[in-house]
Amino acid sequence: TGEAWRSDRLLLNQEVLAPGVVPAFVPLLSAVGEDFVRRARAQASQSGRGCWTGDFSQELFRFALESVCHVLYGQRLGLLQDFVHAEAQRFIAAVSCMFHTTAPMLHLPPALLPHLHTRTWRQHVQAWDVIFGQADKCIQSVCRDLRLRRRSPREHLGILGNLILRDKLALDDIRA
Repeated sequence: TGEAWRSDRLLLNQEVLAPGVVPAFVPLLSAVGEDFVRRARAQASQSGRGCWTGDFSQELFRFALESVCHVLYGQRLGLLQDFVHAEAQRFIAAVSCMFHTTAPMLHLPPALLPHLHTRTWRQHVQAWDVIFGQADKCIQSVCRDLRLRRRSPREHLGILGNLILRDKLALDDIRA
């Protein structure tokens, strides 16, 4: 809250939402989009009917998560593979749970929620723990890759990686 929040928000607007930075996201989104189209074509040809027969909404959800993570963290989580690792599966479940538990809680004052300690509240908090854990792993990975020079500062490292590189925000503020 206050002036610090406002200052950070203005900086983030310049670094993330400015029209000039959007083209840097295109290659990241294109890579995920191409994988999704390849996956859709393979699924359609395997069905024997020449069309998609699986749960398309789940595939779109995984596509959206993979896209967001690639732009945000500069890393792919492998959500569009036939076999999704347990850690990535846990992340998918956490994001889904977070969405499902948010709606019922909108009807109560936020300050009251922790005191009620309902199952919905506990699930919501656990989901956010998984989401923030994944984000923290990605941030640590970007920091390690930059420190060990495994990735070039010239390549797009995702939003968080670029914020770390530019060093305009403290790492704790970036995490937040």
